[in-house]
Amino acid sequence: MALEEDSTEHEDKTEKLSSRITYAAAFILATLACVWFYVEKPPDDPATQRMRTFFKKNSSTVMEFIKLPPEKLQAFAKKQKHPFYKRFAEAPMLEKGEIKALIHISTDYTPNQYWFNLVFQWLIWFTLVLFIGKMTEACLILMRNEQARRIKKRRERE
Repeated sequence: MALEEDSTEHEDKTEKLSSRITYAAAFILATLACVWFYVEKPPDDPATQRMRTFFKKNSSTVMEFIKLPPEKLQAFAKKQKHPFYKRFAEAPMLEKGEIKALIHISTDYTPNQYWFNLVFQWLIWFTLVLFIGKMTEACLILMRNEQARRIKKRRERE
């Protein structure tokens, strides 16, 4: 009887320890994943943020402008005051493609979007790692209980 209480108490301590380890691992791995993301894809510099905000505010004019044929592009750019239009009209084709891609992803841009996404990315990583850890814990507990049941059954036969 005392042996069963000791083993139950030991199992409880082991489960608490493994639960704390799982939580700490989830916290650390989620933080490392977000730091890695921050290093690999840093937030936009202030000039890019201003440009993306300009694209968002003037999306209809900018979209109309980038769809114009090359001969009408120069005339439209001369009528506009913002330096973007002249720079885009004179840019090489490769740079125009990059600017067009930036325009298309800037239609719903907000300056704090990067930080909002980073916080939710951390939450997703944390939840994922915690879920996998908890499922692993549950499997280990089930295996331990099954092994104890088999040992008990074997002892009863003997």
